[in-house]
Amino acid sequence: MASGTGELSSGSENALLNGTSTVNVNIGEEVGDTNTNLLDSIRIDKTKKSMYISDVCITENDLRQLLILKKKETGEGRGNNPCTEITPKCCAREDGNLSVQLNGEQVGGCNGGAVDEHKMISQISCLKYLIENRINKELDIPSSNSINALFMDFYHLVMAYTYFRHKKHENKCTFEIYFRKCPFNGQFAILGGVYEVIKYVNCFRFTKAQLEFIKKKMSHYQDIDMFVNYLKGLSGKDISIYSMQEGSVVFANEPIMMIEGPLLICQILESALLNLVNYPTLIGTNSMLYKMSINYKTLAEFGCRRAQGPDGALSGSRYSAVGCDFTSNVYASFLYDIPILGTMSHSFILSFKNSEALSNTYIDNYDFLSIVKKNKEIVNKLYNCKFAKESELIAFIAFAQINPNIFICLIDTYDSLKSGILNFLIVALSLHEIGYKPIGIRIDSGDLKYLTKECKKIFNDISVKLNVPFYNLKICVSNDINEDVIRYLHEEEEEHHIDIFAIGTNLITCQSQPSLGGVYKLVQNDNYPCFKITNENKKSNLPYKKKVFRLYTDDNIAALDYVQHFDEQPPNENNQLVSVNIFDGYKELVIVPKKVEQKLILIWDYGKLLINLKTVSELKQYTISELKKFKKTHFSTSHPIPYNVLFSSTYHGLYKNLLEQNTVMSS
Repeated sequence: MASGTGELSSGSENALLNGTSTVNVNIGEEVGDTNTNLLDSIRIDKTKKSMYISDVCITENDLRQLLILKKKETGEGRGNNPCTEITPKCCAREDGNLSVQLNGEQVGGCNGGAVDEHKMISQISCLKYLIENRINKELDIPSSNSINALFMDFYHLVMAYTYFRHKKHENKCTFEIYFRKCPFNGQFAILGGVYEVIKYVNCFRFTKAQLEFIKKKMSHYQDIDMFVNYLKGLSGKDISIYSMQEGSVVFANEPIMMIEGPLLICQILESALLNLVNYPTLIGTNSMLYKMSINYKTLAEFGCRRAQGPDGALSGSRYSAVGCDFTSNVYASFLYDIPILGTMSHSFILSFKNSEALSNTYIDNYDFLSIVKKNKEIVNKLYNCKFAKESELIAFIAFAQINPNIFICLIDTYDSLKSGILNFLIVALSLHEIGYKPIGIRIDSGDLKYLTKECKKIFNDISVKLNVPFYNLKICVSNDINEDVIRYLHEEEEEHHIDIFAIGTNLITCQSQPSLGGVYKLVQNDNYPCFKITNENKKSNLPYKKKVFRLYTDDNIAALDYVQHFDEQPPNENNQLVSVNIFDGYKELVIVPKKVEQKLILIWDYGKLLINLKTVSELKQYTISELKKFKKTHFSTSHPIPYNVLFSSTYHGLYKNLLEQNTVMSS
């Protein structure tokens, strides 16, 4: 570092990208009330082509992706070549913040002053500080880089400032997350997003740039410096979280998550926490309902290209894994270890021509092309290949040569029955002859019921005529499958012949219900209940901090979820208790539970993580085990029977008194 200049010397700059030496750079960012050097040193490992910043590894390719940008189309400053690389220079500014210069132009650090096209570089720089300030270092950061302390609606800041000015900001309060109606006209949901909430809270801090932004946007308020200074000290250590376990079966009108702490921070967490829970719960439930509707046959999520943005695609793949067996999303498979599945596209088949000569005619030591020609004559005698497209056959041969162990063909590019299925049989017979097991076919258009039925007939027929095990070949369908299509496939008493359902758009976007409708409600403030009464009874909240228990009967089947005031003694096994339906005329149900399971448990205790995070695969198994604890009638995809969520008689009394008091006051 050149002394006093704040810039790297040319030798150090070369070392940054190519050398083996350590380049010391004094870089700091005030985060919260801590003024610290984030990067005491930058260590370069030339053999691994990596740069290590604190506990973060950044590859050479990462640097290029961040720092090699295109100029505007005018090509200003770089001649006429729009692909000219921009030379990066890292600088430590006088205020201690990191900035990046590209060909002499400063493009921002964590000062919030970056030009629009460079805001993401600035965001990544700020992200490093959040990584450094994680409470629990063993926890990863949230899956989305876009969610941070500023992820809120503006009215949260307005309310927070108002709390602060009225000295209510430190009031101890309790918020609950719940939903009023189960999604997709069903009677249950699968809880998702709990782990992302934990990761978010674990690294919740306002950066200096974010605080400067808030100060600028709220500059017309009095004493804004005091407010911003208070925000600076907020962190996940200020709150505790109770929650049901990720992957749990949950129901309407019961708290699935409870947040406790000072009023101000609990209030500003609302949008982020709802965002992290709503879609994961919705897509997880959707995938499980699809799985149930196809009678638990193989389900693949093919929604990568149709999802609402990259975050939607990744989180969709991740949380739909609870009901899906595969994903087509390669990056989701990489991140979450979800089994991956793919076939071929129409464009692959269309890229081959009738007269095209393959570069290689062999598979292993077999003259595969000669075997194909022989089997083509056999299939032609059996089914007449007059209309079979030669170019399609060449495409299938080419695919089989490279992928003999995963040979599954898309057969509807030209004509599923007159061309695709026949060309598939020719190549499949050839693979079988040399010891490989073809997998099957995929159909992406047409009448799926009719086409799959006819294809199954052909598979069975050729199995008998040629004594080959093709009756086991798989049939996969795609083509905008939704609930209506599945109902159509099940209309006849005869079982359809589909083995794999590959669902994209309507699974990933939750076509029939695009939002869960989860809400975040204040239920207790300074030990006083908070009760909202409106003209719409369904929008009234349920006051008081609560506990939730799941009660089981003799046959170890869940009978009801039991909600009580937090300070009540928990229900005891083998003891009679009275539960009340406060939504249906206060009807009472007497039960003697044989097993009592506490569902709303403390998972985050003012900075201390109290649970172990499961993998995607472990969560899937947990959900399956949860579903087995209920009567199947609750999960019917046609006319499900509601599951009971009832309240203790003590809570019922408190609720009824509040209702009467508020009714008198409003009359």
